[in-house]
Amino acid sequence: MRDRAALRAIIAEGVRQNPVVSVSDPALLARLADPSAECGFEELGYDSLARMEFCIWMQLEHGIEIGEAALLDHPGVDALAAHLARRE
Repeated sequence: MRDRAALRAIIAEGVRQNPVVSVSDPALLARLADPSAECGFEELGYDSLARMEFCIWMQLEHGIEIGEAALLDHPGVDALAAHLARRE
């Protein structure tokens, strides 16, 4: 079982690794790195293709199955981490 902080770190890594979206805004990168800050997927430039790539990455790299709908229902890095922590 993973805790919320560990899941948030995994999600932030997945955002940085996403081949579809390149986050280069220093303010967004700082918020992504800050465990106490929320960072929304929409503001990170996520569209349906980016969400799909992220979900595939989570499954392949960490064995965490999530659907694209989870990113819409929990539209921020911290919100998704909280959801996954409750689920696991």
